[in-house]
Amino acid sequence: MINVGKRIKSLREQANMSGRLLAEKTNLDPSQISKIEKGVSKPSLDALERICKVLNISLSEFFSDSANEQTAEYKEFIETMNALTPMQRKLLSQFIQTFKTE
Repeated sequence: MINVGKRIKSLREQANMSGRLLAEKTNLDPSQISKIEKGVSKPSLDALERICKVLNISLSEFFSDSANEQTAEYKEFIETMNALTPMQRKLLSQFIQTFKTE
């Protein structure tokens, strides 16, 4: 079973985000974020949805075992892609297509 608080803390740290900033972006109290991450409190579904949105992950991915293993690598890839120009993204996409086997 997934530890919700540890998962949130891990995702937050991977995003290089402080608890205070996560609280600000989700409109939650910083002490509430701290309690959730320590396992003292559980987030409401609404709060968890807001947290996931800020951390750029779906609820499905949040609870997926495979997402737990791939999150850091996936987030790094997405961040890199977001930093590219549209032309660079197109070229990268074309390059990646060459790896597909049929």
